Amino acid sequence: MSDLRGDRTLILHGELDIATAPELVEMLERLRHFGHAVTLDLAEITFMDSTGLTTIMDAHTQAERNGWSFAVRRPSPAVTRVFDLAGVRRLLGE
Repeated sequence: MSDLRGDRTLILHGELDIATAPELVEMLERLRHFGHAVTLDLAEITFMDSTGLTTIMDAHTQAERNGWSFAVRRPSPAVTRVFDLAGVRRLLGE
């Protein structure tokens, strides 16, 4: 029997872009629906485009609006660069 309660840490690998972001969006929506606190571990992201950034920004906005617990940790250099270019590095919690 699985314990479906509690927080979730999603460890993402590879690219977070237009091809992969929809899967993350779906997973985040499901976890938010069931009230799970979510942390994204982004240490292994090798590439992120604006779609990946939008996905993370949307999740952050949902968290602020609805009191959902959402955090980003261990951003890779690729993630940090996109956040810096977008001027939203504060969302990385560093």
